[in-house]
Amino acid sequence: MAKDEVSWSSLLPRLEGLAERLDHIERYLVELGHFAGYRYGPFSAGLPPEVAELVRAGETLKAISLYRQLTDANLEQAKLAVAKAAAGSIC
Repeated sequence: MAKDEVSWSSLLPRLEGLAERLDHIERYLVELGHFAGYRYGPFSAGLPPEVAELVRAGETLKAISLYRQLTDANLEQAKLAVAKAAAGSIC
């Protein structure tokens, strides 16, 4: 290994620690959102399968509505998630 290279095994514990911290922050934001009357939808690496199927079928409004129901996201978050999926970046 060259002097400037970093091994994956040395990065993995650090990345796992960061993922845990982000999970904690998202849980806090959900709780804070409930207290403030704002529905915060945590980040997800993908869409629920039922929503992805609606996106593939071209049922955008139904997909947005179902995404909101399943994730507790607000309208803006749901629109963005479905738009990204429709563009092919999530499904």
